[in-house]
Amino acid sequence: MKSLLLIVALIIGTCSTIFAKSVTGNRVLVLLDDLAEKDQYSRFWQSLQDREFELSFVTETDDRPTILQRFGEYQFDHVIHFASKSKDIGKHASIGNVQLVKFVNEGGNLLVATSTEPSSPVRDLAAEFDIELGDDEIDMQQIDDVSSRIIGDDIDVPVLFTGVDLSLGQSPMLNRILSTSKADLVAAMQGRNSARATFVGSRDMFSDSYFEKKVEQTRPNGTAKRMITSGNAAFVNELTKWTLQEKNVLKVVSHHHHKANETGQPDAYRVMDEMVYTIEIAEYANDKWVPYKAKDIQLEIIMLDPYIRTTLKQSRVAPEHHYGRFTAHVRLPDVYGVFTFKVNYKRPGLTYLLAEDVVAIKPFRHNEYPRFLSAAYPYYASVGSMIVGFLVFSAVWLSTWGGKDLKQKQKAQ
Repeated sequence: MKSLLLIVALIIGTCSTIFAKSVTGNRVLVLLDDLAEKDQYSRFWQSLQDREFELSFVTETDDRPTILQRFGEYQFDHVIHFASKSKDIGKHASIGNVQLVKFVNEGGNLLVATSTEPSSPVRDLAAEFDIELGDDEIDMQQIDDVSSRIIGDDIDVPVLFTGVDLSLGQSPMLNRILSTSKADLVAAMQGRNSARATFVGSRDMFSDSYFEKKVEQTRPNGTAKRMITSGNAAFVNELTKWTLQEKNVLKVVSHHHHKANETGQPDAYRVMDEMVYTIEIAEYANDKWVPYKAKDIQLEIIMLDPYIRTTLKQSRVAPEHHYGRFTAHVRLPDVYGVFTFKVNYKRPGLTYLLAEDVVAIKPFRHNEYPRFLSAAYPYYASVGSMIVGFLVFSAVWLSTWGGKDLKQKQKAQ
């Protein structure tokens, strides 16, 4: 029976991933303090459902058992944590802090938004991701500049924020998403497995009232001000797209290498061989895979330390292909051993890429060396000088040998 349930769960999970706009799936677990609060964020829930996400709402005291994982398979692909006031949710057997951290470590995505008075469990959860929630409440504040690598530059309308600030640690995996001159308000951590955990210091940012509230904006000509609808809806839309992996997602389509003027990938190379390395990368954007474009992808040829590090150049591909192709022409080092051809691409806001090939580089065989090595010319010269010196010495010695005895005989006569 358990085997049958596991097979059914795998089939359902596979189908939901295939038809989801997110590359990791469309099943979302939403944690609330009280189900009565659900209506405060109806426009936010509707925007997720319009993007084909399936939402399941639960609370800490829900009578229905909420199981995040069953038979080793997760029942949800993403978790939205709005239960910022619940005191005991951090110790919940299925959706507590330990389970949520494990969920992210195994590839799930997490969105946490807090009220002006976050509970201890929410503070502890943020600390697991090197983020500390502030103590002082930030009154309603209008933020004009919301552009970032994650959100993009398309939102030119101010957003409204009421909540607490965030203090970020020193982890290089943290990303600042929304900040003022004094504080960070929205931040995220992308783990080494590219799972994303976003923390928002204001739950009100997602509310219907903030989506509809009017803000004051200076006209482009700078001569007057106007009242327009806040940019919260657009900001939240882009934020959740990134968190739920609907954008800024990269994947390696293929990577291969071969000798110059050949096409097949060899089992081993010879020192100083000319080789060509190619990697193909696609980016998920606007619900489809498109060619990725970049000028900073590097190839490393490593044996303990990098012997060669070179930047890959983008090559042309046919318009029907959904990937970008990057190529490097490399002369292998004059060192033999087991090397790793490695592309380790990590950029803020983008999923991490790692492509590795372990390749043997062999020395020349005894009959493959040239007859005379240019590096050995000093040795050739030293041998020649010794031969010439020996001959000169021999000639001089032989020409003068016995001359003294001959003189003595001549004097005696």
